[in-house]
Amino acid sequence: MNCDNIQGRQALFERLGGLPETTVENAEWLYMLQEDTRQSLAIEGHFATQEELEAVLHGSKTDLDISNYFRIAQTVYDQALQYYRDKTPVPLELPVVRHIHSELFRGLDDRRGIFRTEPIQIHGAKIRPPEFEVPEYVNAALKITHNILDKMPILQALARSHTLFESIHPFRDGNGRTGRILLNYVAISRGYLPIVIKGIDPRERNRYYQALEAADRGFHRGFPMPTPEALRKRLEEGDFEPLSQLLCEGLQPRLDTMIVLATEKQEPLMDLRRVAEQLGIKEDTLRQRIQRGKQLAIKRGKKLYSHQSLAI
Repeated sequence: MNCDNIQGRQALFERLGGLPETTVENAEWLYMLQEDTRQSLAIEGHFATQEELEAVLHGSKTDLDISNYFRIAQTVYDQALQYYRDKTPVPLELPVVRHIHSELFRGLDDRRGIFRTEPIQIHGAKIRPPEFEVPEYVNAALKITHNILDKMPILQALARSHTLFESIHPFRDGNGRTGRILLNYVAISRGYLPIVIKGIDPRERNRYYQALEAADRGFHRGFPMPTPEALRKRLEEGDFEPLSQLLCEGLQPRLDTMIVLATEKQEPLMDLRRVAEQLGIKEDTLRQRIQRGKQLAIKRGKKLYSHQSLAI
């Protein structure tokens, strides 16, 4: 997938109204929340079918891992949306991180929201997280995130921010799901849709782990002092291309779908024959543009629908 035009897609999305209300009554938003919940928990080894997830959310089945994740994701995403709409810098502080973890483990762990005070090893990983001064490391990581968001393309900044948080591994358990919600808190605060990192398929999980390992290799030999300057210098030894690409694949399809739906609210979509006529090109040429991501379309039944304004 070519991610070179994420900024152009985002600009078009914002011209069409941008982020929708983060309510479960919004079918597309509900779908994204449910997908985020299932995929993120699967990365942690907690698997649920769509039917099981819906049963939990409707109250006919109890699963605190699912209900806690869905609830705190919805709350945090909505908070980030309000910061974006108010054009207010999103707070990236220790209480935010603690709160996400605390709500994820409500009813599951008495140490919820508490940073670890002992060494930890990540199974199968080359990195060894810092043993002490965990709050200081997290605080430095949050300052780095604030800084790079204004200096880098969004996916590159998010890849670095996520890598740094997961490398520090500040909690005894639940670092992955906390980090993925935090990643989307930052993304939404900048006007982007939440990014799904897939984990149900073992190949998808392994790809995520490998991308993190390539990105965190600057810390394989240990951690420097917990200052933004020292951490940032070591962080930049990593290769962030695999993780940036993975984040792109978790964002762009969602962004494309929302752009098409937002366009449809203003103008009816048409079948490809009519769109090709409007553009003055052959239908086969239009299909090639769609395959290359140069024209957005949506599939309904067996047919594709688009609009002449959906050229990217």
